[in-house]
Amino acid sequence: MMFTAMIIDDETTVREGIKALIDWEAEGFRLGSCGRDGREGLANILRENPDLVLVDIKMPGLTGLEVIEEAKKQGFLGHFLILTGFSEFEYAKTAISMGVDGYLLKPIDEDELLEYVKKIRSELEEHARLSQYHEKNEEKARQELLRRIVLNEGTAEEWERELAVYQLSLDGGVIFCAAICKEDEAGLEKGGKKLLEKVERLIDGDTACKGMISMEDQVVLIGQGAEYGQWKARMEKHDKRLKSYFGSGLKIAIGNNVRDWRELFCSYESASYLMEQEFIFDHEDILTIDLICNLEGNHEAVTVEWMEMLIEVGEEEGIKRAMGLLREYCTWHLFKESEIKLMLIQDLIQIQMRLAKKYPSADFSNDALQQRLKLLMAAEDMKGLLQCYEEALTEFSKKIGIGGGGNIIRRVYYYMEKNYHKDLKLENIAKNFNYNSAYLGKLFRKEMGETFNNSLDRIRITNAQKLLEETDLKVYQISEQVGYSSIDYFYMKFKKYVGISPKEYRKNRNEFL
Repeated sequence: MMFTAMIIDDETTVREGIKALIDWEAEGFRLGSCGRDGREGLANILRENPDLVLVDIKMPGLTGLEVIEEAKKQGFLGHFLILTGFSEFEYAKTAISMGVDGYLLKPIDEDELLEYVKKIRSELEEHARLSQYHEKNEEKARQELLRRIVLNEGTAEEWERELAVYQLSLDGGVIFCAAICKEDEAGLEKGGKKLLEKVERLIDGDTACKGMISMEDQVVLIGQGAEYGQWKARMEKHDKRLKSYFGSGLKIAIGNNVRDWRELFCSYESASYLMEQEFIFDHEDILTIDLICNLEGNHEAVTVEWMEMLIEVGEEEGIKRAMGLLREYCTWHLFKESEIKLMLIQDLIQIQMRLAKKYPSADFSNDALQQRLKLLMAAEDMKGLLQCYEEALTEFSKKIGIGGGGNIIRRVYYYMEKNYHKDLKLENIAKNFNYNSAYLGKLFRKEMGETFNNSLDRIRITNAQKLLEETDLKVYQISEQVGYSSIDYFYMKFKKYVGISPKEYRKNRNEFL
């Protein structure tokens, strides 16, 4: 701890002699400006506010006693040592009565000076420690008060009394909101920096932040004077700065606005609820109520049966797409981390049981499943969880995909169902699946009981029936959409499989309804 000292004397030799008499820096003092007379010395004291002043009794302009008296009158609280000659001893006694720490007779004795400097330094250090102690305790008390306000513990009357005691003002603004800051996953993986250090840098210079409360593994901020949307923009900007400095940022949930500080607990509760959704909103750094209000996407469950079908036909792209639908479903329903993990674990166990029963020759190891379940439970975010789940399903697909003509035909048939609107040819599909077209045709007839072309027609006509029932599209438009370029050919095929023409089918359906 370094303090400052100042020498005021009208004699240059005295000033320079005192500077050289002891090693000031080794004793914890840095020498500031000097004073060549009383007026200059007083001005320097009031400007620089040193911790220790050595001042001569007799000087032009103002005497040493006048300097001391005026400095104290203007609020200076530092220490004084008087420099005096033997003939001025009576003045020194007067100075002692004014609260001066001591006097030094000229010529200055090194040991005597050193003894005073050490004593004053000890007092300064003790005072600094006590000030720091009281400041920390007062800050803790302020934080405890703010904690009780955001947690709605106590009464408004109690809070107002304590706000006055600690000179905290939450008035003068009508908009308040609470934000919760936690270490993001990147920061945790890298060992991170202390959370408080990050939050302090996050809000450095932001006048909207009126309070900071440390609670367990999170820090709560109290914002004032800015709508949560505006505060979100500021937090995003600050968080970018954090990432560039620390290598990782923070996960921040911002609660809704309230109009009175006494309702801050409402904002904190909404921020807490948002933070509970951080698992599903793993791709968002700043969470606000807008994320929930603007939810879109698939609201239907991704069934075990559908997953099983994708596994059986080896549709890896389909499995990948299903993961996206699963995320949308879980996000729409705001499932918690534990709920999502439990659901996927149950589904994975069920899928393996069903596949093991269908494909007894496949190697479905319980040990491998248990290892996969452990990885699911350990996933730290939605992205990692879905990636682990996708890998498990793809692994199942590879296990049942070894050999077996029936399996390849299931894959071909699934491909036909997804692409019936295209110009499908057995030869092209055989190339896609690395099979001889003649062999694939025989295998298809054996497994399905009909030719490839008949199955394709049946798929197309089934979809045409749905379009006739559910849309107002013209017949030629439906013909094109299901893969028939010729409307006459479409009429012929439709009548063959349904027994009547497309127009008659639509008319009959309309009359029935």
